[in-house]
Amino acid sequence: MHPFLFSIGGFNFPAYGFMVAAGYLAAILYLHNKDYRGALTRDNAADLIFYSAAAGILGAKAVFAATYWQELGPDFASRLVFVFRSFPYGFVFYGGLAAGAAAFLFYCRRRKLDFLRTADNFAPALALAHGFGRLGCFLAGCCYGSPSGGFLSVAFSDPKCEVPRALLGTPLHPVQLYEAAGNFLIFAGLHFLGRGKAGSLRGTVLAAYLASYSALRFSVEFLRGDDRGGFAAGLSPAQIFSAVFAAAAVFIFIRTRKNGKSNI
Repeated sequence: MHPFLFSIGGFNFPAYGFMVAAGYLAAILYLHNKDYRGALTRDNAADLIFYSAAAGILGAKAVFAATYWQELGPDFASRLVFVFRSFPYGFVFYGGLAAGAAAFLFYCRRRKLDFLRTADNFAPALALAHGFGRLGCFLAGCCYGSPSGGFLSVAFSDPKCEVPRALLGTPLHPVQLYEAAGNFLIFAGLHFLGRGKAGSLRGTVLAAYLASYSALRFSVEFLRGDDRGGFAAGLSPAQIFSAVFAAAAVFIFIRTRKNGKSNI
């Protein structure tokens, strides 16, 4: 596809980085115009965006390094150098989600904010930003799909993309587009859920996000063709994480229905 949008003075501007930045901006604009129903102030929202995003980036990079550590170089020093040199790319979403959620929870407790109410407000923005990020994956050629003969298949031809040379020109499942579309649909669903009566109970929107994205990611993983680390019981690491987060969604949903506390 188009791993680099343009070059200035010998610097190639990556499409992936552009789409990640676009997703971050879209999430900020969405949260800036959101009615928080007294759950938090706009200053709190700005702080949460910054700290959660920073922690998410570090967590996503750390899990990527841990997953592919043996493949990054012949020794510890060379692997560490690779991690820092490759910082603009090479991330694992679930690592970012876990680290970002930890920072989010820490901030909420420090500021005495209701975690579930606050997370309900932020969940749609996360799906929105993630959708843009997956479009960046498609442009860069990373997180590519397995060979496919279907009418939706795409073939990558640019040797600068992340698809292995052996697969250039081979029709592949556009799993990045599947997940981008899924995330945008999740965003729309969560947005309207949060505005309706069904989403008035605290934690409902968060649980819906965790459940829907886990189902999406678990399904899409079967069509991935890239190396994603070791498998356990035939499942990829992302599918195992999906099962964990789906269980968390069920726990939050049950607890929410039991407590019956409203977001209003």
